[in-house]
Amino acid sequence: MTNVNSNDVTFNDILQYEIIKKTYQNIITKLNSRNLKSLKEGLRELLNFVRDIKNNILDKRLRRMIQYQQKLAKRLLLIINIRYVIFFIYKVLVNTLVSRLYESIRTLLEEVSNVIRY
Repeated sequence: MTNVNSNDVTFNDILQYEIIKKTYQNIITKLNSRNLKSLKEGLRELLNFVRDIKNNILDKRLRRMIQYQQKLAKRLLLIINIRYVIFFIYKVLVNTLVSRLYESIRTLLEEVSNVIRY
Protein backbone atom coordinates (compact mmCIF):
# COMPACT_ATOMS: atom_id res chain seq x y z
CA MET A 1 0.00 0.00 0.00
CA THR A 2 1.75 3.18 1.11
CA ASN A 3 5.47 3.53 1.50
CA VAL A 4 6.50 2.45 5.00
CA ASN A 5 8.79 5.45 5.47
CA SER A 6 6.30 7.98 4.17
CA ASN A 7 2.68 8.99 4.59
CA ASP A 8 2.30 9.82 0.91
CA VAL A 9 -0.71 8.12 -0.64
CA THR A 10 -0.24 7.18 -4.25
CA PHE A 11 -2.80 6.62 -6.98
CA ASN A 12 -1.95 2.92 -6.82
CA ASP A 13 -2.81 2.94 -3.09
CA ILE A 14 -6.22 4.43 -3.85
CA LEU A 15 -6.89 1.83 -6.56
CA GLN A 16 -5.88 -1.00 -4.23
CA TYR A 17 -8.12 0.40 -1.50
CA GLU A 18 -11.07 0.56 -3.89
CA ILE A 19 -10.48 -3.04 -5.00
CA ILE A 20 -10.24 -4.23 -1.40
CA LYS A 21 -13.34 -2.26 -0.41
CA LYS A 22 -15.37 -3.66 -3.32
CA THR A 23 -14.23 -7.21 -2.58
CA TYR A 24 -15.17 -6.91 1.10
CA GLN A 25 -18.57 -5.43 0.21
CA ASN A 26 -19.23 -8.40 -2.07
CA ILE A 27 -18.17 -10.81 0.68
CA ILE A 28 -20.36 -9.04 3.27
CA THR A 29 -23.36 -9.38 0.95
CA LYS A 30 -22.77 -13.13 0.73
CA LEU A 31 -22.23 -13.44 4.48
CA ASN A 32 -25.54 -11.68 5.17
CA SER A 33 -27.39 -14.16 2.98
CA ARG A 34 -29.73 -16.65 4.61
CA ASN A 35 -28.76 -19.12 1.89
CA LEU A 36 -26.19 -21.57 3.27
CA LYS A 37 -24.59 -22.12 -0.13
CA SER A 38 -24.06 -18.37 -0.54
CA LEU A 39 -22.66 -18.12 3.00
CA LYS A 40 -20.14 -20.90 2.34
CA GLU A 41 -19.21 -19.27 -0.97
CA GLY A 42 -18.63 -15.96 0.82
CA LEU A 43 -16.47 -17.64 3.47
CA ARG A 44 -14.36 -19.40 0.83
CA GLU A 45 -14.02 -16.14 -1.10
CA LEU A 46 -12.93 -14.36 2.08
CA LEU A 47 -10.37 -17.05 2.89
CA ASN A 48 -8.93 -16.93 -0.62
CA PHE A 49 -8.81 -13.14 -0.63
CA VAL A 50 -7.23 -12.94 2.82
CA ARG A 51 -4.65 -15.57 1.90
CA ASP A 52 -3.72 -13.57 -1.20
CA ILE A 53 -3.32 -10.21 0.53
CA LYS A 54 -1.98 -11.31 3.92
CA ASN A 55 1.63 -11.59 2.79
CA ASN A 56 1.59 -8.13 1.19
CA ILE A 57 0.51 -6.29 4.33
CA LEU A 58 3.38 -4.64 6.15
CA ASP A 59 1.43 -3.08 9.03
CA LYS A 60 1.34 -5.49 11.99
CA ARG A 61 -2.04 -4.27 13.23
CA LEU A 62 -3.67 -4.84 9.84
CA ARG A 63 -1.98 -8.23 9.54
CA ARG A 64 -3.41 -9.27 12.94
CA MET A 65 -6.87 -8.13 11.86
CA ILE A 66 -6.59 -10.15 8.65
CA GLN A 67 -5.37 -13.20 10.57
CA TYR A 68 -8.31 -12.86 12.97
CA GLN A 69 -10.75 -12.71 10.05
CA GLN A 70 -9.12 -15.79 8.59
CA LYS A 71 -9.38 -17.64 11.91
CA LEU A 72 -13.08 -16.78 12.32
CA ALA A 73 -13.92 -17.72 8.73
CA LYS A 74 -12.17 -21.08 9.10
CA ARG A 75 -14.04 -21.83 12.33
CA LEU A 76 -17.37 -20.87 10.82
CA LEU A 77 -16.74 -22.98 7.72
CA LEU A 78 -15.77 -25.94 9.90
CA ILE A 79 -18.94 -25.64 11.97
CA ILE A 80 -21.08 -25.37 8.86
CA ASN A 81 -19.40 -28.41 7.36
CA ILE A 82 -19.84 -30.56 10.47
CA ARG A 83 -23.37 -29.44 11.30
CA TYR A 84 -24.82 -32.71 10.02
CA VAL A 85 -22.50 -34.68 12.29
CA ILE A 86 -23.51 -32.50 15.22
CA PHE A 87 -27.19 -32.94 14.37
CA PHE A 88 -26.74 -36.71 13.97
CA ILE A 89 -25.03 -36.97 17.37
CA TYR A 90 -27.79 -34.84 18.90
CA LYS A 91 -30.49 -37.13 17.49
CA VAL A 92 -28.68 -40.27 18.63
CA LEU A 93 -28.25 -38.87 22.15
CA VAL A 94 -31.86 -37.75 22.41
CA ASN A 95 -33.19 -41.06 21.09
CA THR A 96 -30.94 -43.02 23.45
CA LEU A 97 -32.01 -40.98 26.47
CA VAL A 98 -35.69 -41.21 25.53
CA SER A 99 -35.36 -45.01 25.16
CA ARG A 100 -33.65 -45.30 28.54
CA LEU A 101 -36.32 -43.13 30.16
CA TYR A 102 -39.05 -45.22 28.55
CA GLU A 103 -37.46 -48.44 29.80
CA SER A 104 -37.01 -46.97 33.26
CA ILE A 105 -40.68 -45.96 33.44
CA ARG A 106 -41.78 -49.36 32.12
CA THR A 107 -39.59 -51.12 34.69
CA LEU A 108 -40.95 -48.95 37.51
CA LEU A 109 -44.53 -49.67 36.51
CA GLU A 110 -43.83 -53.41 36.37
CA GLU A 111 -42.25 -53.31 39.84
CA VAL A 112 -45.16 -51.32 41.25
CA SER A 113 -47.57 -53.74 39.60
CA ASN A 114 -45.74 -56.72 41.13
CA VAL A 115 -45.81 -55.14 44.60
CA ILE A 116 -49.52 -54.42 44.35
CA ARG A 117 -50.35 -58.01 43.29
CA TYR A 118 -48.71 -59.50 46.39
